[in-house]
Amino acid sequence: MSRQYYQRGHLIEAEVLDDVVAVRMGADGERMAMAEAEGEMGTSALSEMHEAGVDDETTEAFANAHWVFVKPSQQTRAAVRSGEEISGAEAIGKVIRRPNGRIGIATDALTVRLQPTLSEEEAERELQAAGLDVVNKLGFAKNLYEVRAPSAEDALAASVELHENDRFVFAEPSFVEHVPARFSPAGPRYARQWQWRNAGADGGVPGADVHIEPAWDRTFGDGIRVAVIDNGFDTQHADLTDAVDETSGFFSSGVVGTTFTQNTSGMPDSDHGTFCAGMAGARLNDSAGGAGAAPECELMLVACLPDQVGTQTTLARAVAYAADPSTEVSETGPERGADILVSSLGPNIAAWDLTSTLDLALEFAATNGRQGKGLSIFWAASNGRNVDISKDEVVSHPDVIAVVRSTNKDLEDNAARGPEVELIAPGVNVVSTTSGGGYGTNTGTSFAAPCAAGCAALALSMNRELTRDQLRDVMHGSADKIGGPGVVYDADGHNDDYGFGRVNASQAVELAAGMTP
Repeated sequence: MSRQYYQRGHLIEAEVLDDVVAVRMGADGERMAMAEAEGEMGTSALSEMHEAGVDDETTEAFANAHWVFVKPSQQTRAAVRSGEEISGAEAIGKVIRRPNGRIGIATDALTVRLQPTLSEEEAERELQAAGLDVVNKLGFAKNLYEVRAPSAEDALAASVELHENDRFVFAEPSFVEHVPARFSPAGPRYARQWQWRNAGADGGVPGADVHIEPAWDRTFGDGIRVAVIDNGFDTQHADLTDAVDETSGFFSSGVVGTTFTQNTSGMPDSDHGTFCAGMAGARLNDSAGGAGAAPECELMLVACLPDQVGTQTTLARAVAYAADPSTEVSETGPERGADILVSSLGPNIAAWDLTSTLDLALEFAATNGRQGKGLSIFWAASNGRNVDISKDEVVSHPDVIAVVRSTNKDLEDNAARGPEVELIAPGVNVVSTTSGGGYGTNTGTSFAAPCAAGCAALALSMNRELTRDQLRDVMHGSADKIGGPGVVYDADGHNDDYGFGRVNASQAVELAAGMTP
């Protein structure tokens, strides 16, 4: 069945999977199994999900987040129609296939923004008049709210209805979606970290690295705060624990919404996030023996979507928090925000649609971060083989620096391509920190992005008054034009596979030091 909703001002046609309902249970797996066995919810709809083209990785991720897909019983079907609660279920929603093929769960949750000319009191009166329950007021744009629409059929219907209300700038469904990490599994110590110094081992080309040792002769990135947004981190890793900044924290979802905790106690662990954090800022010359690009930077570790399932609104809150922690914790001022942000979350297929809320957060961070100098945002592009990067609306956002991966031969590795690719950095069989205190080898744009971000931290430490646009220019202008004689860069120095070139930390530090703020 076809349904409509609005996103970023456009009317979107989407398909509702007719005979499938998504139900979020509590963590009690026995109760979930009992409910299915007794037919209270319905029977498993995994075969229908597979027929709809949903892969096992996605269904397993939803299952880990306690979402089950069922062919609904009469009781469940009636509850979906009426909006009634179901005993034993925390939430219930319809399964939506969007035009790009990605699956989302539509509940009654939306993100809405009212006209900025309205006072807070006027905005909340309008919300009440529209039958909306406020879940959370977001701090990175005026009159921006997470809400529920209990009287509407669902968030899709509410989106269409509220679009006609001129007091609302937008009203978009908060789809629960699968937001995986961008890596390709492969397979400790500094000598193995070819990304920093490539001596030609394992068939590599000597010098096909980011030339970091000359940069380290001048700076280790001291005083620069790098925010890493991922699913979780091993904050007790010997090479990370001294780097973790007190502004680190995590988002957790519950029945009443998603909350933020500014603390590492209870933070979820993720091998992927630990690897990314190590690429950016693992400590140098200690017992574990590895290093990150900026081994004296501070790491603001922000964990969200721990099950790789959630909404872009939570991701937007994480981005805004990195730029200005007061958006989540009023006692922590904007001066404690990050100087550089990096994330490696996103689907490995080409398509990822951007919500207005994440768009606002990216604009907020890029404009207001660093107390007005602007926050540089690095993001891993898709690992999909030669996919069109423009179809990923998050990574191709004008305020995002998209990074792809290079090999130890200074060649691109068939990741996303297109005009929005800005930098390439080592990301194939690179070595970094892993959860449990070790080191490991991995492949993905996920690890090229924090490599680039860490090198940018070195450059910024040489000239802390640079704006985010100036730092972006530094990273472009200092990059090496790699790829061999057959690779052509245009008049602006850009190539669709290599961006403006492979990151060169030594040249970036030199260029930043000589630039006038």
